Amino acid sequence: METETMAKNKAPAVRREEIFEAALRCFNKSGYYKTSIEAIAGEAGISKGGVYHHFASKKILFIELFHAKVNAYFDRVTANIQEIADPADRIRSLVQRSEKELHENKDILKFCLEFVAESTRDSDIRSEVTSMYKNRVTTVARIIRQGIAAGTFKDTDAESISRIFYFLSMGFFLTRFTVNLDFDPILQHSVNMDTIFTGIQKTITA
Repeated sequence: METETMAKNKAPAVRREEIFEAALRCFNKSGYYKTSIEAIAGEAGISKGGVYHHFASKKILFIELFHAKVNAYFDRVTANIQEIADPADRIRSLVQRSEKELHENKDILKFCLEFVAESTRDSDIRSEVTSMYKNRVTTVARIIRQGIAAGTFKDTDAESISRIFYFLSMGFFLTRFTVNLDFDPILQHSVNMDTIFTGIQKTITA
C-alpha cells in the first residue's frame, strides 16, 4: 500500500489510469457483481477512499473504464482511416485493425463482454452499449455511402449493410470468448467480411 505522501505526489490522470488497470483485472477475474471497491483498491495498492476520490461508485468506475478502453480501441481502429482513398480498402483496414486489436488486447475485449452482459440488467449500461453500437454503425455506413457515390459499391441501404458488419463482429466477439473453438476465429472472421464485400461490390465489366 502506498503511503499518503506517495499518493499525493501522483498526478490525477496517472492515479486514474492505475485504478482503471486494477479494475480491469478485478472485473475480468471476478465479474462486476463479485468485484468490490475494496478489491480494486487492494489491487491498485491504495485505500478504498482513494478510489472513491476519483470515482463516486463502482458503477461509475465500470462505465468510465468502458469509455476509456473502448474509446482508445476505436481511436486506434479508425486512426487516419479517411486517408485511405478506396472505400473498400478503408473498410478492409477497419476489419484488419479490429482483428489486430482482438489479438493484442484480449483483456479489454473480455471486459467488454462483461460490460455487454451487464447491459441486459442495467439501463445506464445499456445506454452506453447502444452508443457504441450507433457509433460503429454510423462510421461504417458513412464509408459505404462514400463507396456507393464513388461507384465502388452497389446502390444499397448503407445502414442495413453496416448493421450486418456489426452483427457479424459481435457474433464473432461473443463466440471467441464463450465457445471452445475448433477453428481459427481470425480466418473465419476474414471469410465473413469477404463474403459481405462480394455481395456489395460492383462487378466491373469490360
